[in-house]
Amino acid sequence: MRALATLIALTTTTAAMAVAACTAAPPAPTPSTSTAEQTTTSPAQEDTYMQIRLSTGAGEVTARLYDNPTARDFASLLPLTLTVHDLGGREKAGTLPRELADGHGRSDYRAGQLGYWAPSHDLAVYYLEDGFRIPSPGIVMIGEIETGLEAITAESAGTTLTITAA
Repeated sequence: MRALATLIALTTTTAAMAVAACTAAPPAPTPSTSTAEQTTTSPAQEDTYMQIRLSTGAGEVTARLYDNPTARDFASLLPLTLTVHDLGGREKAGTLPRELADGHGRSDYRAGQLGYWAPSHDLAVYYLEDGFRIPSPGIVMIGEIETGLEAITAESAGTTLTITAA
């Protein structure tokens, strides 16, 4: 009888160990490595590199450039005058005179943000959030408007935009 009790105890212990070994914690989620899938960063999380001014026929806009390599490279182009056109009813875009240091692209944006589209070397000034997802390689955010966004939305295609250090 004692042998039977020992056998039952060993069997129960072995079964408990097998169950414990099979119920490991689930693996931690793997962070996305796609640069186009990064989420929006709130304004308070972006350090300011410098203040800039955007001037149009409709008025003046004040903005700040973020402290990232692409924004610093953009600042080296100032003062700058671009001809901008409307794109998708959500942004004004103008081609820069040269390629900028590329950063981490993302697929989302907020109204009032300034972005760099590397494939065509464009500056984008977003004035409307419509849920559009930026295709790969994504848009590199370089700054955001602080005041005067309405001066950007009031402009039509072919408008001249002058950008200077504030």
